[in-house]
Amino acid sequence: MGNSDFSWKLADHPKLPKGKTVAVVVLDGWGEANPDKYNCIHVAETPTMDSAQAVDHRPIYGAPDKWRLVRAHGTAVGLPTEDDMGNSEVGHNALGAGSIFAQGAKLVDLALASGKIYDGEGFKYIKECFDQGTLHLTGLLSDGGVRSRLDQLQLLLKGSSEHGAKRIRVHVLTDGRDVLDGSSNDWGVVKRAWDAQVLGEAPHKFRSAAEAVKKLREDPKTNDQYLPPFVIVDESGKAVGPMVDGDAVVTFNFQADRMVMVAKALEYEDFDKFDRVRFPKIRYAGMLQYDGELKLPSRMKAVEIAEKARDAILSRKFDQVHVNLPNGDMVGHTGDIEATIVGCKAADEAVKVSIAVGGSGLALGVRFLKDVLNGGLANVAATIMNLHQTTVR
Repeated sequence: MGNSDFSWKLADHPKLPKGKTVAVVVLDGWGEANPDKYNCIHVAETPTMDSAQAVDHRPIYGAPDKWRLVRAHGTAVGLPTEDDMGNSEVGHNALGAGSIFAQGAKLVDLALASGKIYDGEGFKYIKECFDQGTLHLTGLLSDGGVRSRLDQLQLLLKGSSEHGAKRIRVHVLTDGRDVLDGSSNDWGVVKRAWDAQVLGEAPHKFRSAAEAVKKLREDPKTNDQYLPPFVIVDESGKAVGPMVDGDAVVTFNFQADRMVMVAKALEYEDFDKFDRVRFPKIRYAGMLQYDGELKLPSRMKAVEIAEKARDAILSRKFDQVHVNLPNGDMVGHTGDIEATIVGCKAADEAVKVSIAVGGSGLALGVRFLKDVLNGGLANVAATIMNLHQTTVR
C-alpha cells in the first residue's frame, strides 16, 4: 500500500505567476551549424531568432539569458549513436514524451539484435509467402543513418534467410543527398522505380549490380543522386527479380519520408497516380509505420499558422498554444537552397507574430538553469511545466 498522503499534483512554482498562456513554438529543421553559404538559416534574413540570441542588446523579442541550445540528435532523442542525425519525427516524440526512449533506427537495431522483429505480426504476415514466393527488400542504400542503414539491411538479409526466406531480391535506391529518390513527391520517379522493380523494365540492363554501377558511372555527369534506373538480367536478358503474385515486399527504411509513395503504389487497388500496367498480389510490410506528407510551397502555411496562433494567444482561452512551423525541415528536404532560404525567412516572421502578441511573458529575474548538462529536446517538457507554474525539473 502506498502513502495515503501521496498526491500526483505538482507543487506550485515559488516564483512564476499563475494564469499566463504558454506558447510552445517548434521550428522543424532549425538548428545551429557552421555559418557558411549552404546554411540556409544563416543566409536567410531571420531577425526574430537572431535577436533572441543577441548579447549586446535586449530587444523586445527575447534575451540571451533566456536562450539555450539543446541537442536534437543522437542519444538525446533515443537514436543509437551521437553520429545519428535527428529528424522531425524523433524530435517531436522526445518533446512530447519529456523523456528519452528508443526511436527510429534504435528501435530497429534492438529488434534485429534481439530477433524480436521476426516474432512480430508484420514478419509473420510476409513469412507466409516464403515457401513459394520471393522476398523483395527495397529502400535507400545508405550508411548515413538518416533514413536507412546498410548494416540493418545486412542483418535483415541474414535473419530473413534464417527464418525461412528461400529466395531474396534486393531493390536499392541510390541518392547522393541521403534523401530518398522522389523527395519532392514526383510520381514520375516512383513510376520509374515501379517499372524497374515490379515490371522488370528499365533503359539499362546488366548481369550484375557491380557492372551496372561501374558502367553508368563512366558518364562524368552521373553520380549516386542521378544514377539512371537499371535491372539485373539472366543470360536470356530476362529480369531476375520482378515482383509477381505471391511475393512479399519489405521497405527497409526506418524513416517514413517518401516511402509512403512506394507503399501506396504497392497497396492501393484504386491507385491513380500512373499506369501500373499490372498490380501484383503481394504481402507488404515496412520497418516502421509510415505516414504521408503534403506538397506545399516554400513559405508553406507559416503566415496562416501565425495568424491562428495570434488569435489563440490573444483569446486567453488556452493554458497552452502549441505551434509547429515545419518549413526548415520539409523545404530543406527538396535540396533547393533558395527555396529553403525563403522557407526559413517565413518561419522567422511567423515566430515574430507569436512573440509580439504574447509579450515578454516571464517575471523579471527568471533565468534558465545552467546546470543541465547535455540538455536535449526531452528536457523541454520540464521547462514548459515550469512555465505552467509547477516545480518539475
